Formats: sequence, C-alpha cells, structure tokens
Amino acid sequence: MLRKGLVLILVVVLILPTQLAQAAPTVLTQAKTTEKVVALTFDDGWDNKTCELVRQILAEYGVLATIFPVGTWAASNSAVVQRFLADGHELANHSMTHPKLTMLSLAQQEKELREAHAVLAKIGGQQLTNFVRPPYGSYDKNTLQAAANLGLQPITWSIDSWDWRDIPVDQVVKRTLEAARPGGVILMHLAGRNTVKALPRIIEGLRNKGYTFVLLSQLFSQHGVVKQKPLEVYYQGEVLAMEPAARLVDGVTYVPCREFLRHFGWWVHWDSELQTAVCHSTTKQLMVKTQADDSSGGLMGLLLNGKLYVPLRAMAGELGLQVGWDSHNNRVTLR
Repeated sequence: MLRKGLVLILVVVLILPTQLAQAAPTVLTQAKTTEKVVALTFDDGWDNKTCELVRQILAEYGVLATIFPVGTWAASNSAVVQRFLADGHELANHSMTHPKLTMLSLAQQEKELREAHAVLAKIGGQQLTNFVRPPYGSYDKNTLQAAANLGLQPITWSIDSWDWRDIPVDQVVKRTLEAARPGGVILMHLAGRNTVKALPRIIEGLRNKGYTFVLLSQLFSQHGVVKQKPLEVYYQGEVLAMEPAARLVDGVTYVPCREFLRHFGWWVHWDSELQTAVCHSTTKQLMVKTQADDSSGGLMGLLLNGKLYVPLRAMAGELGLQVGWDSHNNRVTLR
C-alpha cells in the first residue's frame, strides 16, 4: 500500500506544472474558406526607399495588407511605419531582432516577442494585431509556449512568393498565382529583391482570377485574433465620440484637432497657406502648426491621412485639464 501511495504522489507532481502552463496555440497558415479571398503580408523593412514604393503600389491598387516589421527597425523608422498605418494597413509581431528563435531558450524567445510587441504597440496602437510570425518561419515548442504566455497567435504562410530570392520576376509572379487558394496567406517582403516589380503583377493577376484582398485580422476573424483595444478618451465619465478616433504615435496620444475641441465649445479654422489651424473659444486663441517656424507659441500637430492631429496631453494643458492613463483598458481620462 505504501509503494502505491508513493507512485500516486509522483504522478501528481509531474502533471501539475503542465496543467499550469498556457495551452500552446495552433500555428495558422491558411484560412478554411471557399470564398476567393487572400491576405497580403510583408515582413521586415531594412530599405526605406523600397518600403515607400511598396506602400505607393498598395495605395494605387487600393489593397490593404498586414505588415510584420522587426522591432528594432520599426523603432528607428517609425515615420515609415506610420505612413503605412495612415493608409489603413495593420501591424503584427516579427520579433525584436530577427533571430532564429529555435536557437534561443524559452525565456529568450519570450523576451524577443514581448519587447517587439511593446515597440509596435507604441507605434501602431489599435492597428497592432496579436499575430506573431517567427523569423524564417522557424519555431519550436518554446516558441509556441512564449506566444501563448503573451497572448499572441503564431502564423506563417501558405504562399511564399520568393520575392526575396535572386530569381526572375516572372518566376515570383508565376509561383504566387499558381499557389493561390481561397483563404491563402501570401508572404512578401518590404525590401525584397523583386517585390516592387512583382507586386503590381501579382495584384492584377489575382484580381483577374477573381480574388479579393483582405487583412489577416479579417481573414482569421473567427480564430480569436484580436487587435489592440481601441484608444478611448473619457471626460466627466463619458467617452468623447471622435471620428477619426484618437491614436498612439510613438507612445504619444494624439486626437483629431477639430473633433476633439468641439466637445469643449471651440472652433477651428484651417489656414491652408500656412498649414496651420487657428483654434479659438470665446476667450482664448491657439495656433496648431504642422511645420516648425521661428515664431513662438502654439502647438505642433501632425497631418495623418489628410487629418490634423494634436498631442492630447499638450492640448489638455491648454484647456486646464489633467490627463490620466489606464494602460490595461487603453483609456485616457481627462479631469
């Protein structure tokens, strides 16, 4: 009887740590659907000139994509990433430094993914998804566990365009079009050797075959894939309705100038010649500039996708309001 009791105790001890661990998520490659939809995804960055050309092509064709920038590159090139976000594209995690994750420990892998996500959250705000793509598509059980611990959804691809290889552009286009299936995930690169030349032909070719392009978050909307919680601004216990919404830019909360100020009885006049907004209430006037000049006073704003945004904290100071930040709920409270 004593020996059986000892065996039972050992079994419980061995099982308990496994029960405490987060269940490893399934690695997504392709959505199960009969609808002719595909998702364009772009990894890396490295070359800003090529990135801008890719962005312009996507804008010209009216295609939205999911961008997987490496954390270190994104941190140093946030203006490039912001232009993609202003066009409506979404972000996803591709690690902090682009290592082969299978060469790292669980703790090191988790650090890579956690740090990258923190960087991208500051840049992308609510346009950051919880997708994570391991560099080189290489992962192991520790990768899946790290993703589970951080609430991330691993994804690779079903169609490798080979735009990064030193091969003819015709081959890149041909293999992509031939491999296309409903629910497919296409892998391309922002700075691939053949990306710029192949991308227009791939878009046109797939459209001619009846395909529509969607974001990854749309393609896998039934798989629990989520974006960051929308950034909300509260005043006197109520959310301030603004369209477009407030957004994070490099960790700073920005609000649309006209839509924000109207809640406080202000008027806004846009001076197109000076590229400046003249904001005034019954007792006060404030200038919001988009270009630095030698004059003093006023605030510096940002033009994003044709809309003027202002830093919320600075604007709140002009209105005599204090700002509180709730990172868990992605909520700003003015008081």
